[in-house]
Amino acid sequence: MAIHSKNPFSSRLTKYYLTPELSQRVNLICHLIQNSEQLLLILAESGYGKTALLTQLKKIAEIQHEHWWTYSHTSTPAISPETFTSKILTAFNVRHDGKPINTLQDSLHNHIAATRYNGQLPVLFIDDAHKLPLATLKFIVELAMQGEALTRMRVILFCEPQISSILATPEFEIVHNTLVHSLDIPSFSKTQVRDYLQFYIKDSSYRNVHPFTSDVIKNIYKDSEGVPEKINHYAGRILHQFGEKHFVQPSLSYSKLSWGLSIVVLLMLIAGIIYWQYPTLFKTQPPPVVENFQNGKNLTEHAETTIESVKPIIVPTITVTDAQEDSLPITLEVMQSEEKWLKKQNPQNYTLQVLGAYDKVVLNKFLEQHELSDTSMYKTSFRGRDWYVLLSGNYASYSQATTALSQLPESLRATTKPWIRTFGSLKTK
Repeated sequence: MAIHSKNPFSSRLTKYYLTPELSQRVNLICHLIQNSEQLLLILAESGYGKTALLTQLKKIAEIQHEHWWTYSHTSTPAISPETFTSKILTAFNVRHDGKPINTLQDSLHNHIAATRYNGQLPVLFIDDAHKLPLATLKFIVELAMQGEALTRMRVILFCEPQISSILATPEFEIVHNTLVHSLDIPSFSKTQVRDYLQFYIKDSSYRNVHPFTSDVIKNIYKDSEGVPEKINHYAGRILHQFGEKHFVQPSLSYSKLSWGLSIVVLLMLIAGIIYWQYPTLFKTQPPPVVENFQNGKNLTEHAETTIESVKPIIVPTITVTDAQEDSLPITLEVMQSEEKWLKKQNPQNYTLQVLGAYDKVVLNKFLEQHELSDTSMYKTSFRGRDWYVLLSGNYASYSQATTALSQLPESLRATTKPWIRTFGSLKTK
């Protein structure tokens, strides 16, 4: 039987699995691109499939929206507004060598206007927008929100939810008084995890024989929390183990057996030739005895050969422990103890990230203005600088966190866009 080596859950998936919730979001995004001037934010933590969704939207645009002129960009922390402008102008086939930034930006706005006048709609997809330098992010936001309507691009930012804290800073005043449309990417339910697995194996060599029983699917759902990247990780490892057990080992054994038989036949032929030419070499003689004398006894030495069996690879599973009952500390001053406390929290539990800032004094002032209970702060790094994050609550389930989020003051939710994340996703410096 052939070796099953191709992993249908590899990082380069060629197909896109659409749940009803994702289909609804895709249709809404396309509608808003076509009919709205709003800045669109697609918010999700790493691993939820932002890049896959962006790729799917580009495919839909090619088939269903031929009048869209699309440009996609994957962000890096080093790209400047000048370099970004040059990249778009290059995509527009506009010459721009050696021109100053003001001239480049004027040329871009003029070309956007000409494109829209000719019946096309310029659409800009930005992946990992939270990684952009502030100046470049500000320029991209202004492309969607500043100037005459015919000089604007449709801009869709795919980013992690902490971008809400960035857009809440004074540098982005243009966003504060303008409607911004935000959409999330939901995780999969247990039924959707089952359908997701079936979707990707149905066209593979595992379609008839696979290891995804009900219990295995249940464990994958539990360990992955319905996050596509984690599902791919666990499913790929289980398939690898299954393939080695059912396909790879027999194939290798057959190969070894074939080589072994060939060598044995060859050795027998060589021995026959030697025996025919030198028969005296094969006369039987008594074997020598190697003796040791210990306490007057005669011992014959011998050697033993042991064969160790190959142990199968066991795919580890992540067990969910009982929810810890420790409450969140209120103090914001003792950063070291906060970080020690953070490491003790159940990584499967949920909390609300309320705000992030480069200066923790900003968070202290924010707490003075808003009455929040069960708050904590931890320090990480963002764009090479210390970044302080304000958390609220400790919840054993996603539904509890959702309820807590809905109970926050409306003014706070509208300003900082708090979002739900697991303690396991928090990383200190």
